Amino acid sequence: IVGGVALIVGFGTRFAALALSVFTLAASIFFHNFWALPADQQMIPQLLFFKNIAVIGGLLTLAAWGAGAWSVDARRGS
Repeated sequence: IVGGVALIVGFGTRFAALALSVFTLAASIFFHNFWALPADQQMIPQLLFFKNIAVIGGLLTLAAWGAGAWSVDARRGS
């Protein structure tokens, strides 16, 4: 919750985005392991896994570019 709020207000955005991307990757590997399921049961976990990979891509974009002009970080000058 703290990481999500930090992203919304733009406080420590780069660190929060990196932390959330690592957490999301770990959770995806452990909880959406479609490769361990039979072929007829892989569709939904695979879809959720790749959705999380897309979310990680968005988080890494925030980590690379920062929060933007309206963020708390921009107002602090960092």
